[in-house]
Amino acid sequence: MLQFKDAAYEILKQTGEPLHYNDLTDRALAAGILTTAGQTPHATMGSRLYSDTLREDSLFQRVGKKGYFALKEKPKADIAQQVETLNQQAREKLQKLILDIKPAKFEALIADLLLALGVREETIQITPYSNDGGIDVRGRMLANGITEINVAIQAKRWRSNVGSKIVRELRGSLKVHEQGIIITPSDFTASAKLEAQEAGKVRISLINGEALVELMIQHKVGAYEEKYAVIYLDEERWQDLLETPVPKPESTPTLLPQTPSPLPNVAFPLPIQADHKGQTHHAELLDLQGTVRMNGQDYKTPSAAAKTIATTWKEVNGWAFGRFLDVEAGEWRKIGVLRKFKVEHSDPLSG
Repeated sequence: MLQFKDAAYEILKQTGEPLHYNDLTDRALAAGILTTAGQTPHATMGSRLYSDTLREDSLFQRVGKKGYFALKEKPKADIAQQVETLNQQAREKLQKLILDIKPAKFEALIADLLLALGVREETIQITPYSNDGGIDVRGRMLANGITEINVAIQAKRWRSNVGSKIVRELRGSLKVHEQGIIITPSDFTASAKLEAQEAGKVRISLINGEALVELMIQHKVGAYEEKYAVIYLDEERWQDLLETPVPKPESTPTLLPQTPSPLPNVAFPLPIQADHKGQTHHAELLDLQGTVRMNGQDYKTPSAAAKTIATTWKEVNGWAFGRFLDVEAGEWRKIGVLRKFKVEHSDPLSG
């Protein structure tokens, strides 16, 4: 004999159409697959199914009139659809923004992403822009927490698709035991994809615009996620319990901006530091606008200060370069997190 939900599943699978929980109960009892000592099997079946459909892994879907269930994917709620629409708009805008920045800035952005992916900061080398004909960024990263690999990246901020010629050029520029990666906000031609995986040749990893955007969101490089918790009333369940319709809200709920997150417990001037080529450099962040004092000199932005350290880099994002000690969290954090708080309070930062 089966439990209520298992019996409902078998009946719905056999009929292939939605059924009221009373009908489901009668058919399960008649088929001999459900037995119960309770006096109200119909109410029990309804209760089990109503509760189960609130689970993310539920096999049941409420459909049609009150009390009807089917084995169908649960449609998304209005707010969930709003969230998906907003997220898709943000992804499209992020990809457009990437296409609009200058090539040198794009390579600096890729360097920030490499840091977030685990490439060791002291190993990152951005080649001089005037020699930009092959490798743009080199570095060394820890793969799967086991072994270090050398990576060589070709960053192509192209609107058109990258072809096989670029793949061959990158492969020819690789050093021994170096993994080649091509990153573009657009996409790759079919021939480029075939060339990258050609048998008997060093394989080249390809990251197109869609994958690049997802990596940036995942690792909070130029974008970040905010989590919203929305409480719903189980209106259909309450209608069944009260035997009367539940009053509808006057308007459909919409997503509202969250209250700005509290600023980390920091005081200015805030001691900050950055590591470069095995040396630790110390400075002070004077305010949320990004003013940095280093070696007795003030710089308007963290990037301007960082450029005096990483002199061989074409571009450097000082907000990702410097870090401060978050005493409450007990960890070193990039000063860029402070920039986020400034944005939340609607006072844009420069630099």
